Order: sequence, then structure tokens, then C-alpha cells
Amino acid sequence: MSWQTALRKALQEPLPGTRAHAKMAPSARPLPPTYFSERGRPRQSSVLILLYPGQDGLYIPFIQRPVYEGPHSGQISLPGGKCEPCDPNHWDTALRETREELGIDTRGVQYLGTLSEIFIPYSNFIVVPQVGFHKDTLHFQPDPYEVNEVLEVKAAALLDQPRRTKTIEYPAAPPIEAPYYDANGRHIWGATAMILSELIEIFNQRTPYWANALRSCNARSAPESL
Repeated sequence: MSWQTALRKALQEPLPGTRAHAKMAPSARPLPPTYFSERGRPRQSSVLILLYPGQDGLYIPFIQRPVYEGPHSGQISLPGGKCEPCDPNHWDTALRETREELGIDTRGVQYLGTLSEIFIPYSNFIVVPQVGFHKDTLHFQPDPYEVNEVLEVKAAALLDQPRRTKTIEYPAAPPIEAPYYDANGRHIWGATAMILSELIEIFNQRTPYWANALRSCNARSAPESL
């Protein structure tokens, strides 16, 4: 069984959801999750965890947002955005947003599964994360309006990280403690870290053979062995 098949089957089983999210939830985030917002009904959106081969294993692209007057200024996130009327479903939203933000042809992306939805109180979005795979090494041409930088992070580097936290300070609110993943020296926290937590738990607990293969992957064995 290939790792793609194993992961696809694992994502069809009941998902860990809130339990996995809680491991990386910032201190100010209500758990269990609430969908209440003073701004009305939450908007639907989707992001894509895109696995693809590099020289020494599987990688995931993240984007660093430009600094702007908005809720996610400068943060590191997965490619994605709100659902538009032209999108038949969340998978199509994730692909369209990835095309627009990363500047790649998404016709070769294989659908592997869907993770648990997560509510973002600050921006009033419900995010439905999608997981996909592209068999080729990717070359990005990011949209400078939406993407300040593309970060290519080795998937194996995320599997066994100790739980680290940092203090996030806001001008008009109390500071919060936020768990994070280290990604090439950058910090992935908030909803993106909570989404990754679920995928990492599924990879480690439901596909341990392939999780170990990712850990032992090197330039000679990957990507052919994966």
C-alpha cells in the first residue's frame, strides 16, 4: 500500500478533531469551539495541505502573508481563502486559492481527504482543510499582493516536534500563550498549527510505517521510496 493510499484510508475514519486541535490551541481560544460571532453567520473557506516531493522527502508549502491592516497580517498560513459562488465545493476552493496564491498548475493535485473544520473567531470564518498530493517537484510563482514569501517545509520536520509556546501581545488586549511549530526558524501558530496537529496525529497513529519512512528519508531514498 502506498503512503497516499494509506493516508487516504486513514482520513476516511473518524477524525480526532477537537482533541487534536486543542494540543495547539492558543490560550485565549474557547474550547470546545463555539461558532458565535457578533458579526453574524460565519463565512465558509478552505485551505490546502499540499504534499509534494523534494530532494529529501515530502514537503508542504506555507505562505507568509504581507503586513496589512487585517486579522492575519504577517502570519504564516496554508494557501486558501473564502468559498466563492464559482466553487462547486471546498476542494475546488482550496485548488483555486492555491493556484492564485502560489502560481502553480493544480490540475495534477490528487485529493487525499478532508480534515475537521475549524472556526476562526477573529475573522469569522469556518475553514475546511483539504489534503492533496502532487507527484512533481513544484516551482512557485506567488502573487505578491497576497504572498510575501513561500516557505517550503519538510513534512518529517513537523512530526515529532516538542510542544513550544510563545507569547503574543496585542495593543488593546491581554497577551496570549500560543503553541507553535518551528518551520525553518519561523513560527506556525494559531489555526494553521491546530490544523497541522490533526494531520500529524493521523500520520503518526494511523500510518506509522509511512511516518517512520518520512523520518528516515534521505536524498538517496526519497522521493523514489515515497
